[in-house]
Amino acid sequence: MLIGCNPRTRIDLHYLPGFVPGSENIFRPVRVAVPPPAGGFATGDSEVGAIYTAEGNVQTPLVAADVAHVFNLALISGLADAGLTPVPLDSNPADGKPPEGTDYILTSELEEVKVNKRFGAQQTIHGQYFTMHAVVRVKYQLKGREGDVLYSNEILGIENEPPNPVGAEVFLPLETEPAESLSVALSRAVGLLMLDQQFRSSLPLRPPWPIPTPLVPTPTPQASTD
Repeated sequence: MLIGCNPRTRIDLHYLPGFVPGSENIFRPVRVAVPPPAGGFATGDSEVGAIYTAEGNVQTPLVAADVAHVFNLALISGLADAGLTPVPLDSNPADGKPPEGTDYILTSELEEVKVNKRFGAQQTIHGQYFTMHAVVRVKYQLKGREGDVLYSNEILGIENEPPNPVGAEVFLPLETEPAESLSVALSRAVGLLMLDQQFRSSLPLRPPWPIPTPLVPTPTPQASTD
């Protein structure tokens, strides 16, 4: 069945601050220019997947509004949470170098943003069985003041439902809504960048907390015997 035959449902994506453990308070507050992401996600609604019936037919096509803009805001928030000072740009500079007043430039390309929810025939105490797979794939590149490439990599944010069963529980989903599942994937695609060892080694890290110097007691003056 064609996706265009069914009414579409709009899902709202959002960033989950601190969702990836260890992605906050990492770097010194250097200024990083952040132009809008490249990729095929234009302003307005973009097809991001569908909900499928147990027979494998499209039940509800899914669209998300302003995907690139939402991702850009998430990236800026994630960089700030990591300790950096992001500087939003309206466009990517023609020379590819950080503009005056910034130390680095981080470009991104949204390669994939998708979520599919597929129902099964089985009914459980938690409702009708389903699987859901969400993915946000981003290519990042960090350049220094002279336009030299310091970091380049593809980061993949994934969320799968249901999670691996615990004990005798067969079906216990953590997320049931495609919007939440895709938001988790988006947040991982941002947070995992901060954990990438090559990315960390390309930027100045926040120094560890100083170890307090132990207090040395002042000697008590001895009374003169003269």
